[in-house]
Amino acid sequence: MTTPSLEALLQVGPFHSALRAAIRRRGLTLERLRLRLAQQDVAVALSTLSDWQQGRVRPVSPKSLKAVAVLEELLEVPSRSLLSLLEHTGPSGWPDVVPGMMPGFNTYDLEIVSRHDRVFVDAERHASRVHVRMVVRARQDGVDRFYAHYFCDDSEETSQVWHEPVRNCRVGRSTRDEAERLTVDELLFDKPLVSGETWVFEFVVHDPSRVDSIEYAHGVRCFIAQSLIEVHFDPAALPADPHVYLQDWQEPEPHRTIDLTLDHTNSVHHFEANVSVNWVGIRWKWS
Repeated sequence: MTTPSLEALLQVGPFHSALRAAIRRRGLTLERLRLRLAQQDVAVALSTLSDWQQGRVRPVSPKSLKAVAVLEELLEVPSRSLLSLLEHTGPSGWPDVVPGMMPGFNTYDLEIVSRHDRVFVDAERHASRVHVRMVVRARQDGVDRFYAHYFCDDSEETSQVWHEPVRNCRVGRSTRDEAERLTVDELLFDKPLVSGETWVFEFVVHDPSRVDSIEYAHGVRCFIAQSLIEVHFDPAALPADPHVYLQDWQEPEPHRTIDLTLDHTNSVHHFEANVSVNWVGIRWKWS
């Protein structure tokens, strides 16, 4: 897993990660940035700047877009680089860019209210199946699909990984990128949603990898109110040292946060609320 540069983030997004990286490179606090905006006759609340860089809110109003244009000058990034990211993260449609670092950031039409991943590690130590249950909310009228992204192990062909729709969705288009070890499947809903409407759907990821699994994580596009990851281990393959890790794009390495203990079902889990880091996952070792 590599950490993209600010230049890369300005090319492919997401907006909030690019903004956060630009602020960090300039070494400015949000309060100092707010004051500099005020000096340019642009009033932006400190809480708003925080929401923008965390992905909780996206600047869309004319006033907010004016503020972003001034931010480009203050942060010394190319003109319209941040604005262009906002312009290309609109209504649903197959993403024009599938960045290897975290594909799908270009689609901003769905808010992920909650995501529950159940990972099943078999007796051969392979995470061969992942059951995903999601609750999403439409940010605009007409949203009718979700892009499911999955990074494969280097030992397998992306064509071997597939998403099985279980409830309230069906598979549409698919694309594979062997260089990035990536598979993307379009999961179509039963109907277009209206703005603010929620949708519950489930699917299973089948992964035939023959390499020992040592972690499972999912990427966070913008913001997830609730994230739950469960990992179930076969009794014949019990792990050592399971723990939670988080990682943001600007961190060269993931940081360990919580030590986990297997329960009576040989499982571990982690629940995280208000997730805005780019990766949240569980790792383990084999003794």
